[in-house]
Amino acid sequence: MLNQKIITFLVGTLITSLAIAASEIPVPRSVAGDKGKYYLLERKKSGGVVRALHKRVGVDSVGYTLTETNCKTMKMRELGYSENSPSSIKENPTKWFELVPGSSKSDLANFICR
Repeated sequence: MLNQKIITFLVGTLITSLAIAASEIPVPRSVAGDKGKYYLLERKKSGGVVRALHKRVGVDSVGYTLTETNCKTMKMRELGYSENSPSSIKENPTKWFELVPGSSKSDLANFICR
């Protein structure tokens, strides 16, 4: 009976770990140098616009950013940011802006629009 409980616990732990890992997709970077790691947490497409939530894990902080990217024009706007959690993001959209090649936002746009 104890072995069955241990196996059940281990299987549950493995499934939880896989679910968490599957929800954080690494965003490939085109330029070296940024010490942060970027992860796509959510992606929703509506027409030619992709709404994305991504996480940046830096040396001493974690940040969550919600963006919209127009995949036809390759322009982006930031909808909100929080260092606490995705649920604490308060939407306050910026104007649409041009992406700088090699920037983290440019890499995100290229990743989510492909």
